[in-house]
Amino acid sequence: MATAFGLAVLIGLGAWQLWWRLPEKEDYLARVAALQHASARQIGGVLVAATKGADVGFVRVSATCAPASATGPVYRYALRDGRVGWRLMSYCALTGAPWPGIVLDRGLVDRFAGKMAPAAAAFPTPVQVTGVLRAPGRHSFLDAPPSRTADGALVLQAVDLDALRLVAGGVTAPLYLAVESETPAPPGVTPAALPQDVPNNHFVYALTWFGLAGVLVWMWAAYVIRRVRP
Repeated sequence: MATAFGLAVLIGLGAWQLWWRLPEKEDYLARVAALQHASARQIGGVLVAATKGADVGFVRVSATCAPASATGPVYRYALRDGRVGWRLMSYCALTGAPWPGIVLDRGLVDRFAGKMAPAAAAFPTPVQVTGVLRAPGRHSFLDAPPSRTADGALVLQAVDLDALRLVAGGVTAPLYLAVESETPAPPGVTPAALPQDVPNNHFVYALTWFGLAGVLVWMWAAYVIRRVRP
């Protein structure tokens, strides 16, 4: 019974990697590759399509941010090239869109690279931005809740819908815009909209799980042969 249970788990994990995670990652990488030469669309029309159920994740858009009340600095925890980093998050008020605005991920703040905590700093208000729409993640119980530094900067460990509303100070689009370029460009901020060098090892993972299942069957067979051999 223990062998049967272990075999079911190992085969299930292999099947999950092969028939769910692998196609999902291939679709993800195909979208990223298609963006390399895709032209930007106006964000208003794309967000209207989103309200009708269209999948607009990884669509390149351009937006003009209307004047809005300034908010304090907001940073999102990130890892870049194996180092701790902090991404600048800002709000972009929109006109002619189904939501009053959208949250921007403007890129990595150079001065905070490798530091365990960011600090309050002044950045120019976004005006004209081009970037890629991204869906927020889900808050895990392992993620720390939003917090503030000693000088008042808001720090996010994860970007879910509640975090987007917190950055916006109210209602906002249920997506965020990962900025590729903006005018005026905030000094000391490096855009990093598209993921770099995303690994796709799910086929190898599947073979590993199936291989472990084969080892388990061999061990079970050896045990049975030893028990029944006179």
